[in-house]
Amino acid sequence: MTALTFVFVYYLGKPLFVSRGISDRNRFFSALVLGLIIETLVFYNTGTSGYKLH
Repeated sequence: MTALTFVFVYYLGKPLFVSRGISDRNRFFSALVLGLIIETLVFYNTGTSGYKLH
């Protein structure tokens, strides 16, 4: 899940990040953090989390 989100944000969001002057390094970490947040929210809501949030 994180990898899928990472690919979408990192590669498809490149024009958005470049137009705002954000470096590749910051784009990489932004995509990674966003992917982890989305994965955690999805697993938290579905109850199938290995993170023991419920």
